[in-house]
Amino acid sequence: MRATAIGLALSVLAGQLARTVPAAAQSAGDLDAARKLFTEAVTDEDAKRYDTALDKFKRVAAVKDTANVRYRIASCLEALGRRAEALASYEQAVKVGEQEKAAPDVMRAARDRAAELDRVVPRLTIVLPADAPATTEVRVDDAPVDRAALGQGMPLDVGHHTIGATAPGDAPFDTAVTLPEGGHVSITVMLTPLGAPPAGPPGGQPLGQGPSGQQGPGEQNPALPAHPSHAGTWIAFGVGGALAVGSVVTLLLRQSNINTINSDCPTSNKQGQLVCNPGTQNDVNGARSAAQWQGPLGIGLAAGAVVGIGIGTWLLVSTPSQSVSVAPAFLRDGGLLVVQGRM
Repeated sequence: MRATAIGLALSVLAGQLARTVPAAAQSAGDLDAARKLFTEAVTDEDAKRYDTALDKFKRVAAVKDTANVRYRIASCLEALGRRAEALASYEQAVKVGEQEKAAPDVMRAARDRAAELDRVVPRLTIVLPADAPATTEVRVDDAPVDRAALGQGMPLDVGHHTIGATAPGDAPFDTAVTLPEGGHVSITVMLTPLGAPPAGPPGGQPLGQGPSGQQGPGEQNPALPAHPSHAGTWIAFGVGGALAVGSVVTLLLRQSNINTINSDCPTSNKQGQLVCNPGTQNDVNGARSAAQWQGPLGIGLAAGAVVGIGIGTWLLVSTPSQSVSVAPAFLRDGGLLVVQGRM
């Protein structure tokens, strides 16, 4: 069966090469070498040596990129987990097959695999601002992105990806995103001009300049921070989180002390006073005393946590230099929000 499959694939490949390759383009020796290499590649693929098979199929494609060869390349890419590349290769197999009237089974298989991968391969859309310079260069995973591909969903593999952009006169833009299976994420590139002059003191006189407007001897124009420190954002979040944890622990301890009181004092007398079990008075008094201060303390810690987290959130969204944005990610079963930018 395996020999028959290889023979059938070779016969399809040979027919495609003989029918579509001009005699001046490849010699008979080139075609014979390509057929032999194709046979070796099929054997490697059957043995799950996908890297080796992929390299050989690509060398065959250099002689002639047929639908059958393109399908084999896609199959190896998919086996290697490179599903975005495999999707593109399956789609290319369909296009090439339509031109050369390839075997129906090859075309059907390529369409089926492309449709299956199209459901699970995530897409990343990169949007440039309308005023972005024509020379703006965008890179994904350190590979340049064609300008025509911007604004469209680019298929990428599931996982972590980096996005960068550079333009003359602007600070570099860098961010990252983790793409889930079937996700569609949009990233807007935010370009910030370099060298923005610092705000001057009241009266309009620039810092470090004399009355004449010229910088005086020994005077320097101090580089004042234009925005709050990024560290302050995370300090506020850290303090808020610590206070929240302290509040939860304190209130849990208070509830434990209340449970101790209820356990040791199960009844009350006619005056409404608790009647405790003999020998537990000291434990009950200690639990009651602790519960009295743990309640206000827990509430106070919770209030401090709200304030700290609120300040951190305000710094996060109000600091322009952080270049933070929120983008929607649409999945097959729902969606999520992706926070991106330089922190």
